[in-house]
Amino acid sequence: MAWRTLAKWSAIFLGICMLILVVFGSRIFEHVIERGVAPYLGDKPAYTHEAGRTLNFRVKMKDGIALATEVFLPEGEGPWPTVLVRDAYSFNKYLFCHPLVRYGFACVHQDVRGRFGSEGKWQPFINEAEDGQATLDWLVDQDWQDGNLAMIGFSYLAVSQWAVADRLPPEVKTIIPMLGHGDVYDIVYRGGHFAQGVTGLWSTELFMPAGEQDNAAEIWQTKVLPARPALDVDPALFGAAWPAYRDFISHPLRSDLYWQTPDYHQLRTAHHRVNVPVLWVAGWHDFFLDGTLKRFSELPTRAQSTLLIQPGEHAGQTGDLVVNDQSVQYFSSALSWLDHHLRGKPLPDQLAPGILHYRNGVDRWSKAPAWPPASEPIKLELAKLNKSSNCGGKLATLDQPDSEQSVAKFIYEPRSPAPTLGGAYMLNASVARSAVVSQGHAACERADILSFLSAPSSKERRLAGSINVALDVSSDARDTAFFVRVSEIRDDGKVLNIRDDILALSAREGDGLATKYEPGTRAALMFKMVPIDWTLRAGSRIRLDISSSNAPAFSAHFNQTGLWSAHADPIVATQMVYGGSLELPVVAQAR
Repeated sequence: MAWRTLAKWSAIFLGICMLILVVFGSRIFEHVIERGVAPYLGDKPAYTHEAGRTLNFRVKMKDGIALATEVFLPEGEGPWPTVLVRDAYSFNKYLFCHPLVRYGFACVHQDVRGRFGSEGKWQPFINEAEDGQATLDWLVDQDWQDGNLAMIGFSYLAVSQWAVADRLPPEVKTIIPMLGHGDVYDIVYRGGHFAQGVTGLWSTELFMPAGEQDNAAEIWQTKVLPARPALDVDPALFGAAWPAYRDFISHPLRSDLYWQTPDYHQLRTAHHRVNVPVLWVAGWHDFFLDGTLKRFSELPTRAQSTLLIQPGEHAGQTGDLVVNDQSVQYFSSALSWLDHHLRGKPLPDQLAPGILHYRNGVDRWSKAPAWPPASEPIKLELAKLNKSSNCGGKLATLDQPDSEQSVAKFIYEPRSPAPTLGGAYMLNASVARSAVVSQGHAACERADILSFLSAPSSKERRLAGSINVALDVSSDARDTAFFVRVSEIRDDGKVLNIRDDILALSAREGDGLATKYEPGTRAALMFKMVPIDWTLRAGSRIRLDISSSNAPAFSAHFNQTGLWSAHADPIVATQMVYGGSLELPVVAQAR
């Protein structure tokens, strides 16, 4: 279930729970809470403690702003090992504090600045370092904690951990960031394109009243997406999130001074100075994965830390990928990690430092000191380009060159972009499904999507690492986009997306964009996709799709230079593909 869906669920659930608390008392209330969160925790050990007192504080920050802070204590005499949850969504106390207190941990839940019960102005990400440090300074002085502290949480709650990772007091023994890192630019833009399906939707629903959040996706689709220019959207749709959204869509380049402020710089580099072991939870189809893999290898405590990569996207949904192996689950893993680092209990072998990862396609978990394993790239060349708009293109081995020496052409109309079919950059499955989606052959029905198919695989093949796509292209636009998707076509007819990516072919230079482009000239594009561990079935084919859009995950490129969010009128572009290749990281031993 998506976290924003969970947020809507929590608003309704909390209302029901408050009524139950008033009418029936605390014991039934606790039972309802336990039953409500159980599906999100998975299998877990039997509880060892009863819940005890709940304390409420208004913790003052350095500037005098008070943050709502709730402390959950186990029944009995403390002090207790303690876990801090700094939350932008309020409901995470039910996912973490309510169960953790039943295992003998005190749990501190705090609404971050400007959210729910806390004072101050909401500025996403900006205040989390100083506020987090002030909260930790307050926490270490409390007599109900025993000097063994940790932090835990998903998404924004993970970012709030990285914000203080370079200033942890000695009492903090570990952090458990889940599905999040500290580089905000990487979650707002990809390949020069605004991640509308992530940041746009998130910004739209953040301050929407709980009773209206069910309409957030519809409002986003009908009022935010169609706004032209994007900067002319009605600010009232975003509430207090508008200033941040406006800034995000006004600064598309990483080199913009906006992204170089001390707050953003500190947040994206804090992991270089962490001094405690980290249990870092990631997802194979989560938009945070690419940055997580890079930053995990850079941790000073890498030799004492574990990266757990689970199936699915940001909300844990796995789409049409069958996942039966439930032997590793985030809550029980986090519990064992806390027991070890806060209580000194033995750490299970599977959580020993290294990388614990799910194997897509073979449905099992593996453990290794490092990932990816060694691979031998297999390179396939684009062939039969002139037939590719009807799925007639081929992916040929190097000893099967394209005798026709053809080229491919398609018309890109930004008013009718190619639809999102899975992938990592969608937050709401009611708009466009994310993760691994059985997408059928819709790509073959659009003239603006070129498709290339490989021969059936003679055996099972494990792909581990980055899939690379090289394209030789041109456009009659000075500024445009190219998008690629790699899928597995199984012999049962299912077409499952493995990875996709987008790049700008731009008149601008730098920031990882293609070399400064002149219309009509040929240019080389290299897509280095987010790493993946995926096993192809024997008999499966690989399909490579090429287009210029992936909406609504990414805002459609208007084929114009300058600030994308200031453009009102899209221009139609003619795109040419002269050749290219697909490189697959094949592991020698598939099993």
